[in-house]
Amino acid sequence: MGTGNAEELVEGIEDMQIEYGEDLDGNSTADIYRTADAVTNWAEVVSVRISLLVQSLENNVATDAQTYTFNGTTTTPNDRRLRQVFTTVVTLRNRTS
Repeated sequence: MGTGNAEELVEGIEDMQIEYGEDLDGNSTADIYRTADAVTNWAEVVSVRISLLVQSLENNVATDAQTYTFNGTTTTPNDRRLRQVFTTVVTLRNRTS
């Protein structure tokens, strides 16, 4: 594990989650998505799902606190920033037919 200081690469990224899609039945399609520590067989990983929670740089943009759902949890923050969730799934090359 690195010992350097954390450095922000992109402004406005509040959270990022990565999950790995495991093909449990051999049909080259992910049957379940798991965090890295929960993957049971890395040879069965066929895709990666990346989710970003992006927030506005300025506060007091929305008239009220904006409720959002990210990573299965619904949250109402104490600020008035705008937030948007972006999710994509990437198939791993040479892991599917």
